[in-house]
This record gives sequence, C-alpha cells and structure tokens, in this order.
Amino acid sequence: MRPTLPSPIFGFLRRGARFHVGAALLLAACGRSAPPVAPGAPIVADPPAELRGMVEECDAMIGALQAFQQCPHLEDEDRQDLEAWIERARKDFAAGRKANASPDVQNAIALACLRATRAVTAATERCQAGPPPKDAWYPRGR
Repeated sequence: MRPTLPSPIFGFLRRGARFHVGAALLLAACGRSAPPVAPGAPIVADPPAELRGMVEECDAMIGALQAFQQCPHLEDEDRQDLEAWIERARKDFAAGRKANASPDVQNAIALACLRATRAVTAATERCQAGPPPKDAWYPRGR
C-alpha cells in the first residue's frame, strides 16, 4: 500500500495546481525585466526671479487681471468675478502700502504678485485661443 496525503491537503493541491502552474509561468515570464534606465541630465532650476518692488509687481498683477477680463471668450459671470477680484486686490494692496512692512515681507508679497501675474497671463493666453473646453466633471451651468 502506498502512502497518501490527507484528503483536504490533496484537494487543495489538486484544485490549486492550475493556479500554481499559471502563477509560476507568469513569474518566470515577468522575472527577467530590463535593466534600469540610466538617469537623465539634471533639470536646471529656474533662475531667481528679478523682482521689482512690491508696488510695481502688485500693480502688474492688477493689470494682468484687467487684461484677462477683456478676453472675448469669458462668460459674463466670469467677468463679474474678475471685477470683484480686481476690486479686492486694489483694497488689499492699498492697505499693504500703508502698513510699512519690512523689506523681507515686501519681497515675499512682490514674489506672490509676480507668480500670480504669470498665472493670470497664462490664463489670458489660453482664453485668447478659444472658448474653454467642455468639462464633463464640472458643467458650466452650476
């Protein structure tokens, strides 16, 4: 008489044999991956921003908002929102001018205004290219 495995273990091995063979083949096929790719050249950082003063940079941001507001492809609601942003920016910058902030704070504000100006300028260029694409996730009808 030959030795036998207990029936629960034998049943598992018999049912799982197809899976084990398939997994072994898959691992064997995927096991030999290509060697890693050598790293590319480092990406050069942007040069430090040439900041004018806080007043000049923030006035430029307001000008960029006004230019964006003139885009023919904006809806009336968007123009009204931009008008509110422009008015709020004027009030905030007027308060900032009266505060006599330290030079470090003024540089931080100027840098924030410069970055916002660049973003609004890019949005203006995008708007001039045509109407915004239809977005299935956020319909315009709100």
